[in-house]
Amino acid sequence: MALVSMTVICAGCATTEQRLTVAASTSGQIAAGIDLPPLPAECRDKMPRVTPKAGEKWRWVQKRWEIVADNRDALTVRCAAFYDDVAAGFGGPR
Repeated sequence: MALVSMTVICAGCATTEQRLTVAASTSGQIAAGIDLPPLPAECRDKMPRVTPKAGEKWRWVQKRWEIVADNRDALTVRCAAFYDDVAAGFGGPR
């Protein structure tokens, strides 16, 4: 759209009214921009840390870490799905 608009303006064969209409349309498109929905707050959270407790066996520390890591992986999948939905709404790649 903008390339066609610039071609009409630069060609010199457009009337003043056509030039003003194209300029107003282009200005409106630039001012409108893209209104992205807010990113879910959980997508900005950091992975919780697993610290050993006194007297705790290492296999339980490892198990807790695996649970935390699995939860974080699931969160990453949800955030990626959110981004994909937003990109699809704007006609972007999926």
